[in-house]
Amino acid sequence: MNMKQYLLVALLVVQVLIVVAIWLLGLQGPKVPEPFLEFDMGTVDRLSIASSDESISLTRVDDVWELPDGNPADERKINRVLERLADASGDWPVATSESTAKRFEVTKDGFQKHISVFADDETLADIYVGTSPSFRLVHARAVNGGPVHAIEFANHDASTTPNSWLDKSLLRPQGSISSLERVDSYVLSKNEGVWSVADETELDQSEVRDYIERFETLSVFELSESDVTETEPSAQIVITDDDGSFTLTLYYVESSEDWVVHSDREVSHYGLATYIGSELVKDLEDLVPEDEEEAESSSEDGDAVMTVEDITDESE
Repeated sequence: MNMKQYLLVALLVVQVLIVVAIWLLGLQGPKVPEPFLEFDMGTVDRLSIASSDESISLTRVDDVWELPDGNPADERKINRVLERLADASGDWPVATSESTAKRFEVTKDGFQKHISVFADDETLADIYVGTSPSFRLVHARAVNGGPVHAIEFANHDASTTPNSWLDKSLLRPQGSISSLERVDSYVLSKNEGVWSVADETELDQSEVRDYIERFETLSVFELSESDVTETEPSAQIVITDDDGSFTLTLYYVESSEDWVVHSDREVSHYGLATYIGSELVKDLEDLVPEDEEEAESSSEDGDAVMTVEDITDESE
Protein backbone atom coordinates (compact mmCIF):
# COMPACT_ATOMS: atom_id res chain seq x y z
CA MET A 1 0.00 0.00 0.00
CA ASN A 2 1.51 3.28 -1.09
CA MET A 3 1.43 6.63 0.70
CA LYS A 4 -1.59 7.85 -1.21
CA GLN A 5 -3.60 4.84 -0.16
CA TYR A 6 -2.57 5.36 3.48
CA LEU A 7 -3.82 8.95 3.32
CA LEU A 8 -7.15 7.87 1.86
CA VAL A 9 -7.64 5.27 4.60
CA ALA A 10 -6.76 7.83 7.31
CA LEU A 11 -9.27 10.33 5.90
CA LEU A 12 -11.92 7.64 5.80
CA VAL A 13 -11.29 6.75 9.47
CA VAL A 14 -11.53 10.43 10.46
CA GLN A 15 -14.81 10.80 8.60
CA VAL A 16 -16.21 7.69 10.32
CA LEU A 17 -15.19 9.06 13.72
CA ILE A 18 -16.88 12.39 13.00
CA VAL A 19 -20.10 10.65 11.94
CA VAL A 20 -20.07 8.48 15.06
CA ALA A 21 -19.47 11.52 17.29
CA ILE A 22 -22.36 13.42 15.70
CA TRP A 23 -24.60 10.36 16.07
CA LEU A 24 -23.71 9.99 19.75
CA LEU A 25 -24.39 13.66 20.41
CA GLY A 26 -27.76 13.26 18.74
CA LEU A 27 -28.62 10.37 21.03
CA GLN A 28 -27.74 12.40 24.10
CA GLY A 29 -29.94 15.33 23.04
CA PRO A 30 -29.23 18.99 23.74
CA LYS A 31 -27.51 19.78 27.00
CA VAL A 32 -29.80 21.38 29.61
CA PRO A 33 -28.78 23.46 32.65
CA GLU A 34 -28.83 22.01 36.14
CA PRO A 35 -31.71 23.26 38.35
CA PHE A 36 -30.72 26.23 40.49
CA LEU A 37 -32.98 25.00 43.33
CA GLU A 38 -34.79 21.70 43.69
CA PHE A 39 -36.57 20.46 46.83
CA ASP A 40 -39.83 18.88 47.99
CA MET A 41 -41.93 21.75 49.35
CA GLY A 42 -44.14 19.25 51.19
CA THR A 43 -41.34 18.58 53.66
CA VAL A 44 -40.64 22.23 54.48
CA ASP A 45 -41.31 23.25 58.09
CA ARG A 46 -39.52 26.62 58.31
CA LEU A 47 -39.03 29.60 56.01
CA SER A 48 -36.68 32.40 57.07
CA ILE A 49 -36.36 35.73 55.29
CA ALA A 50 -33.95 38.54 56.12
CA SER A 51 -33.30 41.97 54.67
CA SER A 52 -30.47 44.31 55.63
CA ASP A 53 -32.27 45.53 58.76
CA GLU A 54 -34.94 42.99 59.79
CA SER A 55 -35.90 39.34 59.53
CA ILE A 56 -38.79 36.95 60.09
CA SER A 57 -39.09 33.20 60.55
CA LEU A 58 -42.29 31.34 59.65
CA THR A 59 -42.75 27.89 61.18
CA ARG A 60 -45.09 25.02 60.44
CA VAL A 61 -46.45 23.43 63.62
CA ASP A 62 -48.83 20.46 63.28
CA ASP A 63 -49.47 21.38 59.61
CA VAL A 64 -50.35 24.99 60.53
CA TRP A 65 -48.03 27.84 59.58
CA GLU A 66 -47.38 30.38 62.34
CA LEU A 67 -45.77 33.78 62.83
CA PRO A 68 -43.09 34.09 65.54
CA ASP A 69 -45.74 35.27 68.05
CA GLY A 70 -48.00 32.27 67.41
CA ASN A 71 -50.50 34.02 65.16
CA PRO A 72 -51.59 31.97 62.13
CA ALA A 73 -49.74 32.80 58.92
CA ASP A 74 -51.19 32.90 55.42
CA GLU A 75 -50.60 29.33 54.19
CA ARG A 76 -51.55 30.10 50.58
CA LYS A 77 -49.01 32.91 50.35
CA ILE A 78 -46.28 30.77 51.89
CA ASN A 79 -47.03 27.94 49.45
CA ARG A 80 -46.85 30.33 46.48
CA VAL A 81 -43.38 31.44 47.55
CA LEU A 82 -42.20 27.88 48.18
CA GLU A 83 -43.52 26.71 44.80
CA ARG A 84 -41.48 29.36 42.99
CA LEU A 85 -38.35 28.48 44.92
CA ALA A 86 -38.73 24.70 44.79
CA ASP A 87 -38.87 24.75 40.99
CA ALA A 88 -36.46 27.60 40.26
CA SER A 89 -34.57 26.29 37.24
CA GLY A 90 -32.77 29.56 36.65
CA ASP A 91 -31.78 28.50 33.11
CA TRP A 92 -28.11 29.12 32.34
CA PRO A 93 -26.06 31.29 34.75
CA VAL A 94 -26.02 34.98 33.85
CA ALA A 95 -22.74 35.75 35.63
CA THR A 96 -19.88 33.99 37.38
CA SER A 97 -17.52 36.72 38.60
CA GLU A 98 -17.50 38.06 42.15
CA SER A 99 -17.58 41.65 40.92
CA THR A 100 -20.78 41.00 38.97
CA ALA A 101 -22.32 39.24 41.99
CA LYS A 102 -21.67 42.40 44.03
CA ARG A 103 -23.25 44.54 41.34
CA PHE A 104 -26.32 42.28 41.30
CA GLU A 105 -26.49 42.47 45.15
CA VAL A 106 -26.21 38.74 45.84
CA THR A 107 -23.27 38.57 48.23
CA LYS A 108 -22.87 38.29 51.99
CA ASP A 109 -21.97 41.97 52.25
CA GLY A 110 -24.73 43.18 49.97
CA PHE A 111 -28.09 41.54 49.28
CA GLN A 112 -31.73 42.54 49.09
CA LYS A 113 -33.13 39.36 50.66
CA HIS A 114 -31.59 36.30 52.27
CA ILE A 115 -34.00 33.37 52.00
CA SER A 116 -33.52 30.03 53.76
CA VAL A 117 -35.75 26.96 53.57
CA PHE A 118 -35.57 24.11 56.09
CA ALA A 119 -36.95 20.63 56.74
CA ASP A 120 -36.21 19.61 60.32
CA ASP A 121 -32.50 20.40 60.65
CA GLU A 122 -31.75 20.08 56.93
CA THR A 123 -31.21 23.20 54.83
CA LEU A 124 -33.07 22.76 51.54
CA ALA A 125 -32.26 26.18 50.09
CA ASP A 126 -30.08 29.08 51.20
CA ILE A 127 -29.83 31.93 48.73
CA TYR A 128 -29.30 35.65 48.30
CA VAL A 129 -31.80 37.49 46.15
CA GLY A 130 -30.83 40.80 44.58
CA THR A 131 -31.60 43.13 41.70
CA SER A 132 -34.24 42.55 39.05
CA PRO A 133 -33.16 42.29 35.40
CA SER A 134 -36.76 42.39 34.17
CA PHE A 135 -40.37 41.96 35.29
CA ARG A 136 -40.90 39.00 37.67
CA LEU A 137 -37.22 38.03 37.49
CA VAL A 138 -34.53 38.51 40.13
CA HIS A 139 -30.86 37.70 40.35
CA ALA A 140 -30.16 34.90 42.82
CA ARG A 141 -27.08 33.12 44.11
CA ALA A 142 -26.37 30.37 46.61
CA VAL A 143 -25.04 31.64 49.94
CA ASN A 144 -21.99 29.39 49.63
CA GLY A 145 -21.05 31.04 46.32
CA GLY A 146 -21.21 29.95 42.71
CA PRO A 147 -22.74 31.52 39.59
CA VAL A 148 -25.56 34.05 39.53
CA HIS A 149 -28.91 33.00 38.04
CA ALA A 150 -32.02 34.91 37.02
CA ILE A 151 -35.06 33.18 38.54
CA GLU A 152 -38.81 33.81 38.39
CA PHE A 153 -39.45 35.63 41.64
CA ALA A 154 -40.18 39.08 43.08
CA ASN A 155 -38.57 40.61 46.15
CA HIS A 156 -41.87 42.03 47.39
CA ASP A 157 -43.13 38.44 47.74
CA ALA A 158 -40.47 37.90 50.41
CA SER A 159 -41.50 40.52 52.94
CA THR A 160 -39.95 40.61 56.42
CA THR A 161 -42.92 42.26 58.20
CA PRO A 162 -45.38 40.12 60.23
CA ASN A 163 -48.46 41.92 58.85
CA SER A 164 -47.61 40.84 55.31
CA TRP A 165 -47.70 37.16 56.36
CA LEU A 166 -50.65 37.34 58.78
CA ASP A 167 -53.63 35.18 57.86
CA LYS A 168 -56.17 37.97 57.32
CA SER A 169 -59.09 35.52 57.60
CA LEU A 170 -58.10 34.18 61.04
CA LEU A 171 -61.25 35.53 62.79
CA ARG A 172 -63.76 33.89 60.48
CA PRO A 173 -66.05 31.22 61.99
CA GLN A 174 -65.48 27.54 61.35
CA GLY A 175 -68.27 26.31 59.10
CA SER A 176 -71.68 27.97 59.27
CA ILE A 177 -73.04 30.33 61.93
CA SER A 178 -76.06 28.96 63.80
CA SER A 179 -76.50 31.87 66.22
CA LEU A 180 -75.17 35.35 66.84
CA GLU A 181 -75.61 37.27 70.06
CA ARG A 182 -74.91 40.92 70.61
CA VAL A 183 -74.34 40.82 74.36
CA ASP A 184 -76.97 42.72 76.42
CA SER A 185 -79.04 43.34 73.30
CA TYR A 186 -80.35 40.42 71.22
CA VAL A 187 -79.73 36.87 70.05
CA LEU A 188 -80.21 35.86 66.41
CA SER A 189 -80.94 32.14 65.94
CA LYS A 190 -81.25 30.18 62.71
CA ASN A 191 -83.82 27.41 62.32
CA GLU A 192 -84.27 25.73 58.92
CA GLY A 193 -82.65 28.70 57.22
CA VAL A 194 -84.84 31.32 58.91
CA TRP A 195 -83.43 33.82 61.42
CA SER A 196 -85.42 34.85 64.47
CA VAL A 197 -85.15 36.47 67.90
CA ALA A 198 -86.69 35.28 71.18
CA ASP A 199 -89.45 37.93 71.35
CA GLU A 200 -90.54 37.01 67.79
CA THR A 201 -89.83 40.48 66.41
CA GLU A 202 -90.16 40.28 62.64
CA LEU A 203 -86.74 40.41 61.00
CA ASP A 204 -85.69 41.47 57.54
CA GLN A 205 -84.18 38.14 56.49
CA SER A 206 -82.11 39.75 53.74
CA GLU A 207 -80.62 42.28 56.16
CA VAL A 208 -79.85 39.56 58.71
CA ARG A 209 -78.17 37.35 56.11
CA ASP A 210 -76.06 40.30 54.93
CA TYR A 211 -75.08 40.97 58.54
CA ILE A 212 -74.15 37.33 59.18
CA GLU A 213 -72.13 37.25 55.97
CA ARG A 214 -69.99 40.14 57.23
CA PHE A 215 -68.70 37.84 59.96
CA GLU A 216 -68.34 34.83 57.63
CA THR A 217 -66.12 36.90 55.30
CA LEU A 218 -64.42 38.97 58.00
CA SER A 219 -60.88 40.12 57.20
CA VAL A 220 -58.43 42.01 59.37
CA PHE A 221 -55.57 43.97 57.87
CA GLU A 222 -52.92 44.15 60.59
CA LEU A 223 -51.78 43.26 64.07
CA SER A 224 -53.07 46.25 66.02
CA GLU A 225 -50.79 48.34 68.20
CA SER A 226 -53.64 50.46 69.57
CA ASP A 227 -54.01 50.49 73.35
CA VAL A 228 -57.60 49.53 74.19
CA THR A 229 -57.13 48.93 77.91
CA GLU A 230 -58.98 52.15 78.73
CA THR A 231 -61.47 51.89 75.86
CA GLU A 232 -65.05 50.74 76.43
CA PRO A 233 -66.02 48.03 73.92
CA SER A 234 -68.40 49.16 71.21
CA ALA A 235 -69.93 45.68 71.20
CA GLN A 236 -69.35 42.08 72.19
CA ILE A 237 -70.53 39.50 69.68
CA VAL A 238 -70.86 35.82 70.64
CA ILE A 239 -70.90 33.56 67.59
CA THR A 240 -71.78 29.86 67.54
CA ASP A 241 -70.29 27.87 64.67
CA ASP A 242 -69.38 24.25 63.92
CA ASP A 243 -66.61 24.32 66.56
CA GLY A 244 -68.66 25.85 69.38
CA SER A 245 -68.88 29.47 70.53
CA PHE A 246 -66.38 32.33 70.55
CA THR A 247 -66.54 36.01 71.41
CA LEU A 248 -65.47 38.96 69.30
CA THR A 249 -64.91 42.20 71.20
CA LEU A 250 -65.01 45.33 69.06
CA TYR A 251 -63.47 48.67 69.98
CA TYR A 252 -63.56 52.07 68.35
CA VAL A 253 -60.52 54.12 69.39
CA GLU A 254 -61.60 57.73 68.97
CA SER A 255 -58.12 59.23 69.38
CA SER A 256 -56.82 57.41 66.31
CA GLU A 257 -60.19 56.68 64.65
CA ASP A 258 -59.24 53.01 64.53
CA TRP A 259 -61.42 49.92 64.77
CA VAL A 260 -59.86 47.08 66.75
CA VAL A 261 -61.14 43.53 67.28
CA HIS A 262 -60.15 40.72 69.61
CA SER A 263 -61.25 37.08 69.51
CA ASP A 264 -60.99 34.77 72.50
CA ARG A 265 -59.78 32.13 70.03
CA GLU A 266 -56.67 34.11 69.10
CA VAL A 267 -53.73 35.71 70.87
CA SER A 268 -53.73 39.31 69.66
CA HIS A 269 -55.76 42.38 68.80
CA TYR A 270 -56.26 43.15 65.11
CA GLY A 271 -56.98 46.23 63.06
CA LEU A 272 -60.14 46.49 60.97
CA ALA A 273 -60.88 48.81 58.08
CA THR A 274 -63.35 51.49 59.18
CA TYR A 275 -66.00 50.44 56.67
CA ILE A 276 -65.80 46.87 58.02
CA GLY A 277 -65.72 47.65 61.75
CA SER A 278 -68.65 50.07 61.66
CA GLU A 279 -70.85 47.50 59.91
CA LEU A 280 -70.25 44.83 62.58
CA VAL A 281 -72.12 46.79 65.25
CA LYS A 282 -75.84 46.55 64.47
CA ASP A 283 -78.80 47.37 66.69
CA LEU A 284 -81.89 45.18 66.41
CA GLU A 285 -83.83 47.99 64.71
CA ASP A 286 -81.25 47.85 61.91
CA LEU A 287 -82.39 44.27 61.17
CA VAL A 288 -86.19 44.69 61.03
CA PRO A 289 -88.20 45.50 57.90
CA GLU A 290 -88.07 49.17 56.97
CA ASP A 291 -91.84 49.76 57.18
CA GLU A 292 -91.88 48.30 60.71
CA GLU A 293 -89.13 50.70 61.71
CA GLU A 294 -91.21 53.60 60.40
CA ALA A 295 -94.27 52.33 62.25
CA GLU A 296 -92.32 52.11 65.50
CA SER A 297 -90.93 55.60 64.93
CA SER A 298 -94.41 56.97 64.26
CA SER A 299 -95.73 55.25 67.38
CA GLU A 300 -92.98 56.74 69.54
CA ASP A 301 -93.70 60.22 68.19
CA GLY A 302 -97.47 59.79 68.35
CA ASP A 303 -97.96 62.61 70.85
CA ALA A 304 -96.53 65.08 68.36
CA VAL A 305 -98.70 63.98 65.41
CA MET A 306 -101.87 66.03 64.79
CA THR A 307 -104.95 64.34 63.39
CA VAL A 308 -107.66 65.93 61.25
CA GLU A 309 -109.89 66.11 64.35
CA ASP A 310 -107.16 67.94 66.26
CA ILE A 311 -106.86 70.52 63.52
CA THR A 312 -110.66 70.97 63.43
CA ASP A 313 -110.85 71.36 67.22
CA GLU A 314 -108.08 74.01 67.15
CA SER A 315 -109.79 75.97 64.36
CA GLU A 316 -113.04 76.07 66.37
